[in-house]
Amino acid sequence: MWIFLKKFYRDLGESKGQFISVLAVVMIGVMFYTGLNFALENLSEAGSKHFKDYRLADLWSSVYRAPEGVVKRIEAIPGVKMAIGRVVQDVRISMPEKEATVRLISLPDKRSTIVNDIQLKSGSYFSMDASNQCIVSDSFFYANGLAIGQTIEPIINGDRVKLKVVGTAKSPEYILEMRDQSEIAPDPTRFGIIYVKKSYLQTILDFKGSVNDINVLLNQEGDVKKVKDELKRMLKPYGMISTIERKNQISYSMFDADVTALNSMAAVFPMLFFIASAVIIYITMTRMIENQRTQMGVLKALGYSNLDIMLHYQTYPLLVGVLGSIAGAVMGVFIVGRGLLNMFNMMYSLPIEGTAVSGSLVLPAASLALCFCAAAGYNACRKELYLVPAQSMRQKAPASGKKMFLENIQLLWKRFNFSWKIILRNLFRYKKRSAMASIGIIFSMALLLVAFGLKNSIDDLMRVQFSEIQKHDIKISFSKIMNIDELDFIRSIDPIRSVEPILESGMEITNGWMKKDIGLVALNRNSTLYGILDETGKQVVLPQEGILLPARLLDTLDLQVGEKAYLRSFYPGKNEEKNKKEVHIKGVIAQYTGQSAICSTDYLKYLLKEGLITNGAYIKLENPKHEKAVIDQLKDILTISTIQSKSEIVANNEKMLESMNSVIVFMILGAGILAFAVIYNIANINIFERRREIATLSVLGFTARELKSVVFNENFFISAFGIIAGIPLGRFLLDIVIKMQMTDNMQLPVVLKPSSYLIAALLIIAFTATANWMLAKKILSINMVESLKSAE
Repeated sequence: MWIFLKKFYRDLGESKGQFISVLAVVMIGVMFYTGLNFALENLSEAGSKHFKDYRLADLWSSVYRAPEGVVKRIEAIPGVKMAIGRVVQDVRISMPEKEATVRLISLPDKRSTIVNDIQLKSGSYFSMDASNQCIVSDSFFYANGLAIGQTIEPIINGDRVKLKVVGTAKSPEYILEMRDQSEIAPDPTRFGIIYVKKSYLQTILDFKGSVNDINVLLNQEGDVKKVKDELKRMLKPYGMISTIERKNQISYSMFDADVTALNSMAAVFPMLFFIASAVIIYITMTRMIENQRTQMGVLKALGYSNLDIMLHYQTYPLLVGVLGSIAGAVMGVFIVGRGLLNMFNMMYSLPIEGTAVSGSLVLPAASLALCFCAAAGYNACRKELYLVPAQSMRQKAPASGKKMFLENIQLLWKRFNFSWKIILRNLFRYKKRSAMASIGIIFSMALLLVAFGLKNSIDDLMRVQFSEIQKHDIKISFSKIMNIDELDFIRSIDPIRSVEPILESGMEITNGWMKKDIGLVALNRNSTLYGILDETGKQVVLPQEGILLPARLLDTLDLQVGEKAYLRSFYPGKNEEKNKKEVHIKGVIAQYTGQSAICSTDYLKYLLKEGLITNGAYIKLENPKHEKAVIDQLKDILTISTIQSKSEIVANNEKMLESMNSVIVFMILGAGILAFAVIYNIANINIFERRREIATLSVLGFTARELKSVVFNENFFISAFGIIAGIPLGRFLLDIVIKMQMTDNMQLPVVLKPSSYLIAALLIIAFTATANWMLAKKILSINMVESLKSAE
C-alpha cells in the first residue's frame, strides 16, 4: 500500500488545481446542506418549544360582544383542552416622534395558566397596587425607547388613558408582530402589543362581564374542523366576526412559511452540488485512468488485484468527500447556519441560545458526499479493471474519425475557420464528456436565476403593492362606524388633495359545503387611491354589483368567474342564515397580502342594508413633504384609532427585506464556484490530453492567442450550451421555491426580468473567462519537443 500512497501523492501533486476545484464544489454542497438544515432544525425546535410552553391556541374567534360565561360552555366541547375569553382592541398612541398603533389585550388580574400565555422578559406581572398597569411587548418596548415605570397614554374611545409599564413580554401568538394581513413585514416602532388587567380593560372599554376574543387550545384527540364548526354555532348569536385556525394565524403562518422555505431549499440546492461534484469527479477520474491505462496494466501484471487497484483510485474521490464534508460542515454550521438562524430570529426573537450541532445534520451530508464521490470513482474505474494486463498495457485506440453532421452542411461548414473546426470536431467526438461537463453550468445558471428571481419577485411585490394598488399616502381607521359626511372635516385640511372613504368588514363566503371567513373592502366606484388589478397587472373596473375575488380564494372555494356564492355578515342581528346574500363573482384580482373580496360601496348597502357608512379612509396629499404636518393634525382627532403612513411602511419593509440580499449573494458565490470548478477541470483535462495536438499547432505557426482560443473557445461553447439549458431548470426551481413560501395570507408573484437572464448569463461567461485566464499559462508552458516525442 505504501507504493500506492506514493503514487497517489505524485498524482495529486500534478493536479492540485483540479483537486481543489472539485473539493470546493463538494464543500459548498455540504455547506448548503448542513447550514440550511442547522437553521431549519434549530428555528423549528425553538418555535415548537415556545408554542408548547406558552400554549399557542389552535383557534381564535372574534365576536362583537359575548358574555364571559360562554367560555365555560366552549371548554365543554369535546376535544377542547382549554379556552380563554379576552378583550382585544386596537388603539392609537402618540410616541415622541411618531404615531403608532397598539393592540390592547386583556390578561387575568392574577397570573394563571392560560391559552396564549406570555413569557415575561423583564419587570414583573401585574400587582394589586394599581389597576392601570400594563405589560408591553418586548420589541415595541425597545424600539420606542420605553422604560419600566414609565407612563404611556393610548387613546381609548376618544380619551387618553394613562397606563404604567410594569414589564415586558413575548407571546407565542405574536412572535411576529404584524397588525393584519395587509402588512408584509413587522414594524415594532409603529405597532406593538400592550397587555392590560382584564378588569381594568373591561371597565374602560365598557365590556363589564363580556369579551370579544376567545382562544381555544385542543387536546390530542381534538378535531379542528368539528370544534371550529361547533364554536361558530355557539358564538353566532353574539356577532361572530371570524374564526381563524392556527395554520392561518398571521404570525404562525409566516413562521411556518419560512420553515417550509428552508426545508425546500435544504432538499434541492445541496443535491445540485452533489450531482455536479459526482459528474466532475467522474470526468476527472475517467480521464486520469485512461491516461494511466498502461500503469494499471503494469500493476495488474505485477500481481496487484483489481480490489487493490480500485482502492488506490478510490483514494482520490474519498479524500475529496472526507475533506469536503469536514470543511463544509464547519462552514455550514458556524457561518451559513448561524447566519441564517440569526437573520430569521431578528424577526422572531425566539430562545435559540441553546442551539447545538447534531450528528443528524453532519452525518447525512457527509454520507451523501461520500456516496456521490465513491460512486463516481467506481464507475470511472470498473471498465478498465475488466481488461487483462496485456490489453491494458497497450494504448487505447483513438476514437474513430467520421464526419459530424455540420460537415454535411457545406454552406455552413465553410464559414468556420480552422480553429473552430477543431473545436467542433472535439466537442462532437467526445459528446458524452461535453454533455456531462455542461451539467455543472446548467446547475450554476439555475442557481443564479433562482437568486435573481427571488429578488425580482420581492421587488415586484413592493412595486405593485405600494405603487399600483396602494396609491394613497395615508390610511386612517376610525374607532367606530361613521357616516361618510363626517369626513368633510378631514377634507378641509389644506395639504390634503383627496379623501376616499372605505369600509372594511368581516364576512363569511360560502360555496356549497365550502366556506371561508374573509375580509370585505368596499370602495367608491370612481376610487383613484386604491388600484384594482387583475393577474396580468391590468386595471379592473369595479362593478356596480357583485364582488371581485383573488385567485387563491377562487381556488380554495372551487369558484369560477360568473358563478354565484353566498355572503353572510358577522354584524349582530344580520348574521343568521336568512341574512345570507347571493352574490355574483365578477372578476379575478391580484392580491399578494391577505384574502379580501372587493365591492362597491353601493353594493355594500345591498349586503348590509345600511346607509353610506365608513370605518376608514385613504388620503392623498398635495405633496408628500406635508405628511408630518397632516399627521400632526390628524392625531388630534380622537375618533381616529390608527394612522398609517405608506412611506414609513415602505421604508420598514425595504429595511426588513435587505437581509435577503445576503442570501442572494451567497447563492451567486455558490453558483460561481460551481461554474469555475467545472470549466477549470474540463479545460485542465483538455490541455493535458491535447498536448501533442497543441505542440503540433504551435510548430505549424499558430500564435499563443490562437492556441489558447482552440481550448478556451470550447469552454465558452460548453458554457453557452449550459446557459441555454439552465434557463428552464432555473425557472422551474424558482416556481417551486416561491410556491413553498406561499400561504393563505401572502403570495409572492413569480417574476424573472429579462435583465436577470442577461446578468446571469454574463456572470457564467465571467466565471468561465476567469477559469480560462488561470489556465492560460499551462498552454504556453507546454514543452513542445517532449510533447511531440510522446506516444499516441
